[in-house]
Amino acid sequence: MGENLKIISEDDGAKQRKAKHKKRVQIISLAVLIAFLVVGTILAIPIAKEINADLKTQEGIANLSEKFSKYSGVGGVIFFLCIQTFQVILAVIPPIQILGGVMFGWFWGGLLSYAGVFLGNFIVFMLVKKIGTPLVEAFVNEKQMKRFKFLQDERKLTGILIILYFLPGVPKDVLTYIVPLTKISKKDFFLYVMPARIPAVFMSTILGGNVGNGNYKAATVVLIAFAIVTVLGLFFKEKILTKIKKKKV
Repeated sequence: MGENLKIISEDDGAKQRKAKHKKRVQIISLAVLIAFLVVGTILAIPIAKEINADLKTQEGIANLSEKFSKYSGVGGVIFFLCIQTFQVILAVIPPIQILGGVMFGWFWGGLLSYAGVFLGNFIVFMLVKKIGTPLVEAFVNEKQMKRFKFLQDERKLTGILIILYFLPGVPKDVLTYIVPLTKISKKDFFLYVMPARIPAVFMSTILGGNVGNGNYKAATVVLIAFAIVTVLGLFFKEKILTKIKKKKV
């Protein structure tokens, strides 16, 4: 009897040590990850400011295209994919789909841009599912967390997320981190919700493609259309969010 109690006690002690070790590893992993992302964000800020300034003018876009022209072939594709992926993860680099259109044309630029957006979202989704709220709090402020808290208890979650991802003006970089905290499955998010970002991605690459080809009249038309859609999205965004929160959608 005494030997049995001793064995049980030793087993409990081993389980506790294992649990403490696991928790210690998780804490260290989280600290390393956050440190990596913080350092990456700090290093990316000067690059982000430069890209953001260049994307505001046709001359700037041409300048960016010239800078990135040395990355050709497979190397260029990989380089652009990495930038697009990190743009989603770090959220300080401005959207670079326009540059994708300049470099690769509207179609291939759109596919590569969406692939980078998809990959960035996948990485964040898996990390947040693994680490949880501490990682989200490192990138999303408390105000935004409260604003989208209703998503955690929403039953028609997939449909509502499709609307939010399709709607211009909704902060996608914030949703990227908040969505994994909800009950949506990985399959439903990537199969049904993520495609809602395709129209905005391709509209940007169409603009970039026309600028890259010197079709400034067409680029102006696309820019005006993009601006109208954005303004409408910003105008109706709060009304739509309010209706969603009241379960009227």
